[in-house]
Amino acid sequence: MQGPQVSIITSTYNRAELLRRAIASVRVQTVPNWEHLIVGDCTPDHTAEVVASYNDSRLRFFNLAEKSPPRSHGAIAKNHAVFKMARAPYIAYLDDDDEYCPEFLQEMLTAASKHPSCPLIYCRAQFRDRDTGRRLWGNPFHGALKWSRENLMKYNFLVSNGVIHTRAVLDEVGGWDPTDYFDDYDLWKRIAAKYDFHFVNRALCIVYTKADPFFIRLFTKGLKILRHGRRLQDQG
Repeated sequence: MQGPQVSIITSTYNRAELLRRAIASVRVQTVPNWEHLIVGDCTPDHTAEVVASYNDSRLRFFNLAEKSPPRSHGAIAKNHAVFKMARAPYIAYLDDDDEYCPEFLQEMLTAASKHPSCPLIYCRAQFRDRDTGRRLWGNPFHGALKWSRENLMKYNFLVSNGVIHTRAVLDEVGGWDPTDYFDDYDLWKRIAAKYDFHFVNRALCIVYTKADPFFIRLFTKGLKILRHGRRLQDQG
């Protein structure tokens, strides 16, 4: 049997029923040869039973024996999936309360094949209210700029759900750092220090969030993102 093209990684804690939305969005992908690696952060709920209920060998669950330290954002669970479970040449991420659009893998893998010098491909996201499902304006800076290393060093405009990268690049730069509060940003910058990224200008994933109106975030959260980016750049 042909191996998976992409390993999709989901870290989860105590969200067994909500996880079904993420799993369902993976199972309707137009690309069939994937594996979905779901790692519980020592989750006490019935996540194992939920995963098993699909009777799909492409879904694999592992529960960590110990809870990760606070504020580590699932980094330890992601590393376990990447370095101990993943079998595919590409890695993607999906939060346990979010979802992919059906064509996510097809579009991202096609872009990856066309841009082999870029080990990381990213796209835009659609944002929805987690309670009502209503469409929201997202991060004021998300997707506003096309790829450049200079822009990334100012602030993080990538959404982890909208990223696919080679498995090999993590062997070069290392995995997720559970001690860094901005663990996703830290990883993107380490990869960007060696390689360019490619931007797919389509919203191919859906992020559920609870956020203030767009123009409030533009002058509050947006400015904080800019400050954090510059601070992290100065420290790095």
